[in-house]
Amino acid sequence: MWGLFFLTVAVVAVSLFLPGYTVLRGFGVARCLSVSFAPLIGVGAYVLLGFAYEKAGVWSSWLTQAGVLFVLAAIIFAVLRLRRGRSAARISFGLSEHGQVAERVSFDAACLVAFLLLGVVFAGVLFVWYLGTPDSYAQQFDNISHLGTIQGFVDSGVWSPFSSSLYASAADAAINPLPGGGFYPTAWYSVAALAVTSTGVSAACAENMANFVFVAFVLPSSAFGFMRVLFDGKRSVVPFGAPCTLLFAGFPWMLILFGPLYPNLSAFCMVPAVAAVFLLLFQKGCTRGQRIGLACLFVMAIISLALAQPNAVFTLAVLLAPFCIWQVSRVPEELMHVRGAVLAPLRVLFGGLALAVIAGIWMALYNAPFLASVVQHTWLPYADMFEAFQDALVCGFMADGSQVVLAALVVAGAVGTLWRRRYLWLSFSYAFACMIFVVNGYSDGPLKHIFGGFWYTDPWRCGAMASLIGIFLAAFGLWTSWRLVCWAVARAKKVSLASGASVGVAACLALLVVLGSTFPGVAAPGSQSGAIAFRSVLSGLRTEASTAEVYDNAEKAFVQQVKQTVPADALIINVPDDGSAFAFAADDLRTYFRYTREYDVSSETPESCIIRNSLRTIADNGYVQEAVESIGAEYVLQLDQGEPDVESPHLFTYENGKKWRGIDGIRDDTPGFEVVLAEGDMRLYKITAV
Repeated sequence: MWGLFFLTVAVVAVSLFLPGYTVLRGFGVARCLSVSFAPLIGVGAYVLLGFAYEKAGVWSSWLTQAGVLFVLAAIIFAVLRLRRGRSAARISFGLSEHGQVAERVSFDAACLVAFLLLGVVFAGVLFVWYLGTPDSYAQQFDNISHLGTIQGFVDSGVWSPFSSSLYASAADAAINPLPGGGFYPTAWYSVAALAVTSTGVSAACAENMANFVFVAFVLPSSAFGFMRVLFDGKRSVVPFGAPCTLLFAGFPWMLILFGPLYPNLSAFCMVPAVAAVFLLLFQKGCTRGQRIGLACLFVMAIISLALAQPNAVFTLAVLLAPFCIWQVSRVPEELMHVRGAVLAPLRVLFGGLALAVIAGIWMALYNAPFLASVVQHTWLPYADMFEAFQDALVCGFMADGSQVVLAALVVAGAVGTLWRRRYLWLSFSYAFACMIFVVNGYSDGPLKHIFGGFWYTDPWRCGAMASLIGIFLAAFGLWTSWRLVCWAVARAKKVSLASGASVGVAACLALLVVLGSTFPGVAAPGSQSGAIAFRSVLSGLRTEASTAEVYDNAEKAFVQQVKQTVPADALIINVPDDGSAFAFAADDLRTYFRYTREYDVSSETPESCIIRNSLRTIADNGYVQEAVESIGAEYVLQLDQGEPDVESPHLFTYENGKKWRGIDGIRDDTPGFEVVLAEGDMRLYKITAV
């Protein structure tokens, strides 16, 4: 089973990276940067192609999407290479030269391989060890929508961001109890659907594969690209990002555990690469044509972020706002050639103007009507001001613990930027992100929405944003620590360290950082011992993999019996909160109620309302008979029929069943129903009254 998992992961990774890589190589981007930037094209291309296919009536699948993109990318590459010549492939978009081209390329390739290798190994250990089986999935509220949307994509062949639904096929759309819809970012779902349609894995397995691809491949390559561009003048910093990329509990791991917030995970993984493209626009030595090409790539990257999760665009803004302010503050010196005592006040003035413009854009978007439902969404405070500040200070970020080693590295990195001031803006980016997290964590007033509203005032997302930016400060802190240790050893021995010894010191420091950030949690997965926030990641993954609180193994087996008993297209009425919401989402059983919230609202169909409240009276209630007949339902499924003295598990949205009395009230002797399958408190009834 794990063999198929990693085979499909390879197929999805190639499908995500290869089209963008081929196009970027055609435009002359350096190989390693092409790998880093490739998903920025691939992610958006799959979503846009899905939208176009819906309009054209073409069925989306791995063959029709990835196959077409492979061919298009190859054509673009061939045309560009014929026009530009083979030498075009050596363009590095403004990266400064360090010795011979071969030396620079080999260094970049070695660093990229290190990022990817550590990413695959680290993610592989956590996914394989703690998932247990490739098709384990989190039985949480958000995952009903994630799994159901993937299944809807596969069933309908429609992968459009304007048509995502748990009722995606034409037959299901006709009986949707809650019709309506609109734009929803679907990039992560498209990647997961590639997995299902390429090798036939389940939706549950596909979401794990999509997460693995983003965590093990996209995030490390994205982080490499950002560090390679940012530290181009100090390239020895770059390798130190490899061991730091996946160490923060707040990101990517808490987004996997809480919610789960998989689309946000995928979007955040691409943010560093998008930032790298933006930084390259300001590199000296770029030609006009290269800047135009970078601008086009940046626009495509923003589209990819928005199609994955729009709040990633605001995360990018938090990361780059201090850089933009710094760049504008340099205008008097770089472009106006001002010198002398007047330069400092002018730089402050220009920087202040840039800050005012950024704040104005921020407030304009905050007050934009199309974002009102997002920015006004409220999460209650989880701590007071001191507790939230402490959580940020120790890099806990909602992970139920601290990561003191990483926190020390972040501080070391921030101090290091005071000496190498060209990177000082990164410290301000991290401080800005932490400030958003702290305000969002303790406040319940307007400031909470102004600063955290773009992330639904969700402290987990805000903590993930701070953790993402913290990766690069921690890497710089690790490099700074390495330099200090080498200097101290050399001074003590009164001789400079050999290159081999210097590399050995770096490897030892990296190992200490990894162990100090994770080991206390690895020793006893699921236990409450240890003081490292990463413990909650490990125990949380173990809990999700081994515990089925709502939809247990017996119910899954019963659903498989149901699938073998009823016709494939038979519609089955159910109570989604008893676990049967996952019967569709994970096991593709055609149930009627697939969402677990938002019933008793104006958008609900009359048939749905009647069935929820009065189905048990179908034998002598003409309205119920008409409602059931109009949707074509033939069966009723109960996974937790229950007994007076037995409390059956339900999702938190069940609310004591007050909205489901018409279905919950059915028993074996209720007129109008015939028992088809019975096991414990699980029942499948055939509706005989219509």
